[in-house]
Amino acid sequence: MSAPALTFLAPPSTGYDPDDSTTDVRSPTAPDRPAGPPPRDRRAPVLRMTRGAREAATGMGIADADVQRCLDAPDDVSPHPDSPSRTRFRRGSLVVLAGADGMVLRVGRGNR
Repeated sequence: MSAPALTFLAPPSTGYDPDDSTTDVRSPTAPDRPAGPPPRDRRAPVLRMTRGAREAATGMGIADADVQRCLDAPDDVSPHPDSPSRTRFRRGSLVVLAGADGMVLRVGRGNR
């Protein structure tokens, strides 16, 4: 017994060739800005935190920018002693515990 032959059909051609045009597609509302989402380097950084970490940071008066600064330029980085897959970042007295995926799990003030 042999399997039937499979035939894959391509959609009909629209006549569009991206190499024909050298102009950028622009947004009608902002002529100086290309259409679509902004490039990754111009987007606001997204800080992913668990609800408990966010509540702790808010309760201690720690801004998201401080947490992001701690992650970007820490004074000390070490694996968590109980769970090596988690990383502990320290900047000044701020201590941030992050998971392997970058999620902030815990925020606190530590003794130096």
